[in-house]
Amino acid sequence: QPFEAPFFTEIEPAKEVSLPPGHWAGSSFSASAAVLACQRSRVITPLHIRMARVEDHDNLAAVFDAQSEVVTEVYGEYFIAELIEAQNDENKALVAEHEERAVGLMCLTSDVDVNVLSQCFQLEPYDNLLKPHYMQRVRDYAEGVFEGRHVALCSIGDYMQVALASLDWDALLDAIPRSEDDSRFTAVHLLGQLQLQEFTDEVGEAVQDFENRMMTLLWQSNFLERRHEADTLIEPARVTDCVNLFLSLNVDSRREVANAVLNKWSEVEEVLQQLREAAAAAAEARENEEQDAEADSFAANPEAIDVVVFLKALSTEEEGPLEYDLLVKLVMVLHWWAEEEISGPLAAVPEDGFKDALIRAATSEEGLFVGHPNSPTWLSNLPQHSKDVFCVNMCCLDQAYQTQALDFLLPAFSLYPDKDYCIITQPHTAPNTPLLNAFTIVPPQPQNTFGHVLYLIHRAALLGSPIVRSLAAHDMDAIPGLTSNLDEPVQQEITESCGNFVSSTSARSDSQEDIFVVEFDEQAVGLIILQIPPSHAVATLRCCYHLDDYLLVDHHERAAAARGHARLVHYVINPLFQKYTRRVLQAALRMLGRTVLFAEMDLQSTISPIFREMLQVAPRRPPQLKKVLREPPKVASFVNVEKEVPTEEDLQEQERQQLLRHSERTLSIVAKKLLSETKIPVNARIVVVGASDCGLSFLESLLSIPHLLFNSLTLLAPGGLEYHHSHHLPLIAGTAAYSHTELRRIMLELRVRILDSRMVQIDRQQQCCVLHDGSLLPYDYLVVAAGLQDDALHSLKIRSWGVEHVTDGYRRVNGCMSAADPSIRDLLVEGGTLVKSLIWNPLSYAVVYGRSLHAYCVVQGLLMRKVPATKIILVLPPRLQDASQQLPVDAFYTGDEVEDKIHNILRGMDMKVYEGYRLLGIKQDNRQRLKALILEDFSGVSEVPVASDHAPPGTGRQPSKDGGPPKAVKVRCGVMEDFGISPQGAMQKLLACRILITADSVNVDPDIFNSVHGNGLVYDGRLIVDHSFQTTDDAIFGAGSLCEFSRRFTRKNGDRYLRHDGYNGREVGAKLAHALLRVLDPVNGDMVAAGGNAPRGSRGEGSLEEDPSAGGRGHTASMIGGEFLDGLDGEEASPDMLPDFYMPIAKGGFLPGNLHYYRIHSCKRAGSLSDEEGETKDRVIVTDTLEPSGKGHFCRLTIDSFGKVDSITYLGGEELQVESLWSLVGLSETFLNHLFVRWQDGDIPDIVEFLTDEWATALFHDRFMDFCLQIQMEMRSQEDVKAIIDRALESVNLKEGLSRKLLANIQAQLPKSSIKAMQDHLLEYLRENTNHLKTYFLPENWDSHK
Repeated sequence: QPFEAPFFTEIEPAKEVSLPPGHWAGSSFSASAAVLACQRSRVITPLHIRMARVEDHDNLAAVFDAQSEVVTEVYGEYFIAELIEAQNDENKALVAEHEERAVGLMCLTSDVDVNVLSQCFQLEPYDNLLKPHYMQRVRDYAEGVFEGRHVALCSIGDYMQVALASLDWDALLDAIPRSEDDSRFTAVHLLGQLQLQEFTDEVGEAVQDFENRMMTLLWQSNFLERRHEADTLIEPARVTDCVNLFLSLNVDSRREVANAVLNKWSEVEEVLQQLREAAAAAAEARENEEQDAEADSFAANPEAIDVVVFLKALSTEEEGPLEYDLLVKLVMVLHWWAEEEISGPLAAVPEDGFKDALIRAATSEEGLFVGHPNSPTWLSNLPQHSKDVFCVNMCCLDQAYQTQALDFLLPAFSLYPDKDYCIITQPHTAPNTPLLNAFTIVPPQPQNTFGHVLYLIHRAALLGSPIVRSLAAHDMDAIPGLTSNLDEPVQQEITESCGNFVSSTSARSDSQEDIFVVEFDEQAVGLIILQIPPSHAVATLRCCYHLDDYLLVDHHERAAAARGHARLVHYVINPLFQKYTRRVLQAALRMLGRTVLFAEMDLQSTISPIFREMLQVAPRRPPQLKKVLREPPKVASFVNVEKEVPTEEDLQEQERQQLLRHSERTLSIVAKKLLSETKIPVNARIVVVGASDCGLSFLESLLSIPHLLFNSLTLLAPGGLEYHHSHHLPLIAGTAAYSHTELRRIMLELRVRILDSRMVQIDRQQQCCVLHDGSLLPYDYLVVAAGLQDDALHSLKIRSWGVEHVTDGYRRVNGCMSAADPSIRDLLVEGGTLVKSLIWNPLSYAVVYGRSLHAYCVVQGLLMRKVPATKIILVLPPRLQDASQQLPVDAFYTGDEVEDKIHNILRGMDMKVYEGYRLLGIKQDNRQRLKALILEDFSGVSEVPVASDHAPPGTGRQPSKDGGPPKAVKVRCGVMEDFGISPQGAMQKLLACRILITADSVNVDPDIFNSVHGNGLVYDGRLIVDHSFQTTDDAIFGAGSLCEFSRRFTRKNGDRYLRHDGYNGREVGAKLAHALLRVLDPVNGDMVAAGGNAPRGSRGEGSLEEDPSAGGRGHTASMIGGEFLDGLDGEEASPDMLPDFYMPIAKGGFLPGNLHYYRIHSCKRAGSLSDEEGETKDRVIVTDTLEPSGKGHFCRLTIDSFGKVDSITYLGGEELQVESLWSLVGLSETFLNHLFVRWQDGDIPDIVEFLTDEWATALFHDRFMDFCLQIQMEMRSQEDVKAIIDRALESVNLKEGLSRKLLANIQAQLPKSSIKAMQDHLLEYLRENTNHLKTYFLPENWDSHK
């Protein structure tokens, strides 16, 4: 039997089991059950840990060489023996021994630079690795500095000690001239030599007049003598003895001196009283003798006593209680640290005889030299004994004993009994080891420059794990300390909840809260507040979030609704125990009898860091086309029918619909089983260049992996994320891939370091990016996802006005800006200088140049900023013919009805629209501001010659027709004027303006091009990548519109479009993450990701799909590329095959006339036709009810040759839900209720209104595509259906496509059983989604109404 002795022993059951009535464990408890336990030490013999000896070298060298030969080559053959021999109080070495053979070595040191670590890592929760009372003094000091108070952590005596210790006294004294017959020197010579000494700024400022302070110190060392005069002879030994004595007065010595005097205070007080009586008697005698006025003034204070007299009376020579040496130290302590003035023999003794000063000295703290809190060196001068940390600077263990590495820790802490923290730093790419798994990763600071990851463990972690129990009354005192860092309202809420829980004696209802305390060593270190949700809560969550994609909800349902679910209300834990979060939550769920924990968080408030341990659930969208639903008719048919009172179910449904459409909350969940599996940290530094859809999708996909925790993700996003500008009025177009709310729900700022910076170069040798300010950003993997930018200004060697970095060979022109400029919204802010100039200055005009959707959106943005239409000029360049380098991004094709409508609106506003003019150059005024544009006239020309590569003319002077020198031209604002002939033979025009905004064809950004091309990465019109998105550098990946698959893939992918600009950036980013996970994921990745220990493609237990309580599909139903965890070997098995892309591409914007514009089209194929060629008359459906007022809609659907919706174009005043339009692209036209036939018959005047009807709700449902895929897979599995389709397709010409007649014939031949099965699947689909699809009348509804 596997559980027999001697390994397992039975645990005795408790004699009394007291469970509350109705407790979940009451019914499952069985007296016959047995629990067996086995201690680890019975199976695995612990390693013997001892101090290292030099003779261990041979055994240890074999261990080191087996793991790395580089170590011996770099540090020498006997470096291990040298390390062991160099042990001292700071540096220690431990050896792990097995069977009298050294199998491992751990080297330790207490010499740790806490200043550097605190600057690079978030160590404030760990007291910056200082001992608590030292850190508390530092915090008080920093608080006083920020409040403007005068605070100090050290006295003048501490500064004097630093100054004296910094001097070489032997050399200083040797430099002083002496008399010929004597080794002594005069005081004036010593004073002059002291005046020449220099100190650091901080010390020099504190010890000003250092030479006089030193002379005072010399007198204090022999206070019975008078102060030195200029010609006083001084022995050199006396100076050195004085300095050594002063330096010996550390804080303990000073306390000892003060306590020694206080212990004999009764005797001191008696001496003081005798001196006062003697002084009073002498004063009385002088009064009787009628002394002069000076004597009268002395008699006014008859009890004043000279300090020398007092000290002499205290000496043992005068039968006093104190030794002379002690009195010398006392004088120094009182003067330099107790702030008493004893700089000469005439100093007066205070009223209390220095008692208060002695008490201050006895209770004083050590002086700390702390700089300004904002200084990078503010903790650099702290003493060694104030640090609470030691470091593991080397650890090597035989591979066979790697899992026993933790045996080192307890002996290591025993070597440093006064240290509570142990740290390890490791390279970012180092694999996790069993030793590191016991440590906590410290998050880096935003400005981190440290090249390693910091791991930390506290001494208390070796004592065991914290326990979880219910809150008790005696825990209430610990609550304020746990919640002190939270907001005041949250503190009050937690305190109130805890008070109610403790005071409640009756059985709590399901709606009340259960509170648990995390306890360690009889101290409360954490607090968990859980709530059993009401019965309808899970149904609400399923309606509003993709909960079914993460959980098998029915698996967690028990006899009562929501029995297996708990809501996390609050969670607080000491940072030292943050590592135990998953174990603590699991214990709380076990005690509560729940299997799923969820938390709802408001995006507008502070987000709890607990979300890192949970899975972020994607929100669902309402199945509707319009964002604003149609209002019901105001006139009812049944006027006498009374309005029904809403039931509780009706109110709950209204709440769900409101949450579904307007929620600003995010949902996080975790199953109890997943809490048993610790997330695997990935410390590799991943830098993403560009906040494009591809870059954002890549980050979102990585963050969605349930078993991985990415600790070092960085996004270079010039201008920040899109929703950071949501407070501005609309200005440019969007891709419609991410809404602002969706981006907020990803919570990138909390999990990714976002830098508002621009990459200008790559250093492949050092693996770092050079930013525009010259700083270096190191990376282990670099992802270039910058995309393409507007190229109109770049072709003129001009950088946009708001771009901080000006590339070599480029210039910046005041007034020239691009729609791709991240600062364009700030430059054109409503009420800003430029906008006011356009409104009020009659000479200021704005020219918008380009045919892209951005150009039309910029025009509308200027109009919304109250710029008069007559001050805006739209210049449309000729349509780009050659797209080998630049990518045309024309908003509309030739003859597009939408373009005609927009141009008519602009002309109705009296806005000038010039079509067919290409930008050649600019003119500047004498202040280097934009003055006019030089345009090349191609209006009316059918073929436009390609522009030359050389720099265009921009001299601002007109060439004469006879070839003579150019003549100066005076231009009129806003008017097109002749300006000679261009090099291409076309007419040139001059257009005066103050502001130019370009938004035309796109190309690579100059900085990105220099970074890529200058580093040997292959660039052929686009950055070339392989099927895994990898460049010629293994550490650099590329994706998005900037990139292109290598042409070598055309052999097996002949029909594929190689450039990424033809695919949805969000889908490309998901595929990129899929490829990079091969390297990063140690569970599902390859040998590199697993550190060489795991076979390729092996699936670990951390996969969400393997958890029956966590759902079968995992993240696969969400749009962020859930197939990451499935079939990672698929593409690797066929390296010549490119990844498949299916998602449509969407773009949208707000156009003149206050019209919303959307265009969604399918992704490109190499052999697909362009818009103009593909849209034949019989395959385009157009309805136009758009009125000049903006009411109505223009909608165009394009049906491809296979009967599928290929593109949708919409223009109208109503805002539509873009995701719903997405779901239509790729669907067969027959799904749309025979739209084409009914449109031909004139039955559908408005496609939008037709699709808004309730019959189409199922088409927009977020699970409709899953349903279609299920039907498709089932039909493919039926051999008879497959044979029918194959016979029908044999005679089909793929270029001509499928006819409706052929589809009808195939449908007629299908077996009735197959049709019935499809109908049953449809009904089942509608039943499963009744929470959204309530308008369909199912058969059971009909039966219930009979």
